[in-house]
Amino acid sequence: MCANFISADWSKNPTNRSVYVADIEKRSIWKASTTEFWNLKALLELANTLRQSGPVLIGVDVVLGVSNGYWRMVLEKCGQHQPKNFVHWLRNIDDPDSNFFDTNKDPSKWHVDEPWFHVPGRKGGLTSFTKKVSDGFRRRIDRETGAKPVFAVSGIPGVVGAGTRSFWLELISTLTCDREFTIWPFENDLSNLFHQDAVVLCETYPGIAYATALVDELPTCRLIVNKTKKEQREEACERLETANWVASNKIGLGDLDALIGSEDDFDAHLTAAAVMRCVIERLPLTSQYWDDPIAEGSMLLLGTVDPTLRGRIL
Repeated sequence: MCANFISADWSKNPTNRSVYVADIEKRSIWKASTTEFWNLKALLELANTLRQSGPVLIGVDVVLGVSNGYWRMVLEKCGQHQPKNFVHWLRNIDDPDSNFFDTNKDPSKWHVDEPWFHVPGRKGGLTSFTKKVSDGFRRRIDRETGAKPVFAVSGIPGVVGAGTRSFWLELISTLTCDREFTIWPFENDLSNLFHQDAVVLCETYPGIAYATALVDELPTCRLIVNKTKKEQREEACERLETANWVASNKIGLGDLDALIGSEDDFDAHLTAAAVMRCVIERLPLTSQYWDDPIAEGSMLLLGTVDPTLRGRIL
């Protein structure tokens, strides 16, 4: 299992990114800092300093994977030269002449090689794009959690495409044959990816992490926290401080005032706490039911939270 977990709350805007570290051996959570702003290079540099203590797991709340419906379109377009999985496909996008990362505003011009889109501000604006593929560009887990389509970058509330796109742009340049990290679940099971100084990158989702960190009895359903409201963040922090697992394991939570003041810190810290709990209490971090090592990937912490159950409000 990992010795340190790096939890990154990501955004298109680098100034809105936050990173926390859960040190499993010391049972403490602390906020990491960088000289300028957080990017993938800085995350990997942090992981490299921590790997001396053992395996490092990096969790970023961006989408790592594509829906099976879109994946079938990719395979049809590739013909005989089909990628073996999402990572292999992403690695081959690095073409200076490619328009892959452009934003499409016209549904009639949408193409599998130019998938990112702005949702038109009119009735049916979203479906004018999502009808292009059978699953609406949403993975199984996205449909269960109510997530927006990964390729939607703007135009409606709750889209995550802009942050994901910025991360993919950085990730592509690191996908060399000699890289010193792997990506779960596309390159093996999590347990098989860890060795003495391993660095493993994976996808996280704060909406799953809240329950793992704050609910006493696990497994459980999702815990819905309106993180945009300071009062909700404050209540969640109070519950974390008094959680049985925190007290019994003598967890150092660090400065929780930062979480009350910042949504970014709140998500990064709560995710770090959730992973800390799973590792210490030997709870499953993953669920094979949701893992798709070819196209859709997976999310960390689905071993303790069942997204198919109706969520509870904090």
